[in-house]
Amino acid sequence: MELFVNFFSVSVVSAFFSWILLPKILQICMKKALFDSHDERKIHSGVVPRLGGVAFFPALLFPFLVILSINLLLQTSLVVSVNITLYIELMLALSAMLLIYFTGVGDDLMNIRYRIKLMIQIMTGILFTSSGVWINNLYGLFGLNEIDAAIGIPLTVVVIVFIINSINFIDGVDGLAAGIGMFAFLCYGFIFLYMQLYVYSLLAFSSFGVLIPFFYYNVFGKANRGTKIFMGDSGSLTIGMLLSVFAVKVCHYNPGSLFQSSQSIVLAFSILLVPMFDALRVILLRICTGKSPFKPDKRHLHHQFLQLGFSHRGIMLMILTIVVFLGTGSILLAPYVDINLLLGLIILLWTSMDIFLRIRIKHAAQSISAKSKRIIKQV
Repeated sequence: MELFVNFFSVSVVSAFFSWILLPKILQICMKKALFDSHDERKIHSGVVPRLGGVAFFPALLFPFLVILSINLLLQTSLVVSVNITLYIELMLALSAMLLIYFTGVGDDLMNIRYRIKLMIQIMTGILFTSSGVWINNLYGLFGLNEIDAAIGIPLTVVVIVFIINSINFIDGVDGLAAGIGMFAFLCYGFIFLYMQLYVYSLLAFSSFGVLIPFFYYNVFGKANRGTKIFMGDSGSLTIGMLLSVFAVKVCHYNPGSLFQSSQSIVLAFSILLVPMFDALRVILLRICTGKSPFKPDKRHLHHQFLQLGFSHRGIMLMILTIVVFLGTGSILLAPYVDINLLLGLIILLWTSMDIFLRIRIKHAAQSISAKSKRIIKQV
């Protein structure tokens, strides 16, 4: 009961701080004309502030540190089994998160070049892996189990950078990145609770709370009334960094952990399957067409649904449903299905969905073209 009081409290307090900060940020953005820019992948219209993510880091960090400090003073069950190694992990994770947060803020204000952002993302990955937490076991994936640090550490840095960009890429429809983040943080909160990593669980629930007010402003806010806001890179990069840290921590093999099977890697990444698969598909398409992997375009999953006539809210609900379905389905199947078979099944489902959407988009385009020709003939 004591643990749940802590988790509930940190969620409520972080949501409260986020709720206070967001209107203030909106006011500043309106006064200083700090609005979201339009590029090839943006599908919104109107003037909307883009600095919502500025509230994320302080709003989640302050409640987390205060409640953690109270538990340390009282020596509660939340911290009684915590050792110095875990605190080093957390300090390095928060340091990496702070670095990526300021990078995001800088990009929202000054449009930092993607090469510089990529270098900083690599630095954050190296910073976190220096804590000793990295992907050291693939749990039978591709027939591999324990892997050497010379392979595992670079692999972990690549995974961290990839997840950060996956969340950044999918932030194209109101409520989508925030909705995925809320679902993921909630899942990681309970996963860490089961793993008895209560401090990580506290951080996950604090992150969940922060996104609740933002989700409201982002989805239900009105641009013409000055109540709508986007998270910007300061938000998407921060969320991506946190999620990558949580995924790597869950995946990290520890002889004392409750997880000794393929469930670890499934639990770590199944929650993030949709943004990761979408990013991988888009990056491969860009490379195959001779374009930069980081050049914005309209090939993402949410763009496909938009071409089929879905509303922004309909796209958000549809993709969040897919996220929940794939995530929970993978977790439920993990104890009974070989990890490689499970991966093959997920790839088959994703490929089938992509082909289906492409066919529907092609038919929709042909239908529109035929109607246009009939109208021209009538005229």
